[in-house]
Amino acid sequence: MKKFTLALSMAVLGAIVSSPKVFAENLNQPESILIAQAKLQPQSTPNSNPENSNNIETLVNQAGEYLEKGNYDKAIKNCNKVLEQDKNNYGAYIMRGLAYTQLDKYQPAVDDFNQAIRIEPKSHYSYFGRGFAQFHLKQYEQSLADFDQTIKLESDFAHAYFWRGITQGYLGNKQGAVADLRQAAELYKKEGKTDNAKRALDILKQIS
Repeated sequence: MKKFTLALSMAVLGAIVSSPKVFAENLNQPESILIAQAKLQPQSTPNSNPENSNNIETLVNQAGEYLEKGNYDKAIKNCNKVLEQDKNNYGAYIMRGLAYTQLDKYQPAVDDFNQAIRIEPKSHYSYFGRGFAQFHLKQYEQSLADFDQTIKLESDFAHAYFWRGITQGYLGNKQGAVADLRQAAELYKKEGKTDNAKRALDILKQIS
């Protein structure tokens, strides 16, 4: 098991070294996914002040723009302003959690995704975001559970299979890792994301 985990670690490291741009895109693609999801959600809750709804929507949209430009501190500040006015704003928690992951502040990210799950318990994006953050905290069991829930809610979510495969590998489950990485590659192909598919297959070859 230790040899397999080491092989997986080397495969992931090799993916980063041999094609850093592709692997970084795979790593960070949750960013664009979660930004889009946050923008689709209503930007005010039933208990929020209607007079503030336009301001809240503007702040959330600006936070999304900051995230896309890599201005994570500014995105966090905007989300803080939103939550001061509407403590149950799903979009603000998602975006702030995402900004924290990009700043390697994974525990605050987990805390924000917890709040997002409380508000929208059937949103697979929230579980994926939390699983992604917990993976980087080396909380692999919790991460696996969140990726399981993500796939339960959205069975064709390629990123969830990719990261669940990596997580299962770190837990020593070679069979599960191989199956998930293979499924991720197939889904990436269907989506036309050939670079992501190749990266999943490259890792798969190295650990098989």
